[in-house]
Amino acid sequence: MPGARFSPALKRSAAAGALLAAAAASAVLTTTTHEHHTGGGTGNSTADSTADSAPCERYLQPGHTYRAGPGTFTTDGQGRPQEAVAKTLTQAKGERTGCESTVGNWAGSGDWNGGHLIAASFGGVSRRYNLVPMRGRQINQGLMKRVEDGARACLDGRGAVTGYRVRLHYPDARNIVPDGIAMSLTPSVSGRSRQLGFTLPNKTLPASEVKAKEAEIDKEFEAAGCRKVSSARR
Repeated sequence: MPGARFSPALKRSAAAGALLAAAAASAVLTTTTHEHHTGGGTGNSTADSTADSAPCERYLQPGHTYRAGPGTFTTDGQGRPQEAVAKTLTQAKGERTGCESTVGNWAGSGDWNGGHLIAASFGGVSRRYNLVPMRGRQINQGLMKRVEDGARACLDGRGAVTGYRVRLHYPDARNIVPDGIAMSLTPSVSGRSRQLGFTLPNKTLPASEVKAKEAEIDKEFEAAGCRKVSSARR
């Protein structure tokens, strides 16, 4: 059978149709494979892509476990941060986000911070499950940091710190500001291990009580064989 013949105009029309179809297919492919980014909770960062996401809100999912960096974090029955645990502490730089100031502001006016349960200097993330309102100079930047500096002194002395745990106590069922912070850890230096525990009130303290607690913290770390915490690190 002789082949069919097509006019030049019909050929041009067919070619144009093929180009349009190819362009449409390319557009569909681009739309399908393009990554779609959705905003996370207020104050979170993508600096640690392995961290469980959570909104920077007063109450999180009740009775839930979150994981980020070196830590495991649990909330209580109301969705407030309750406990943070790190099996082993290492010195690392964690993310910083606006959630810190947001959490601090929830406590109202005065000297308040959004304080980390596991410090950013140990790889702790700035996510709500690792942040609670803390008194600033005396607790977050004071006694709690002194415990963290003691742990760093152990690590600087080629020791290890395991079983790091921070557990919070709240005054009632709805308050998001803890009134007590219990910290425990086990430094191991030169083959000797010693479990340490500290209970810090989350309130303004008399200067004499702050000094007494600082001395207690330093004494415990020195007894564990860790280097003396330098005032330059405070």
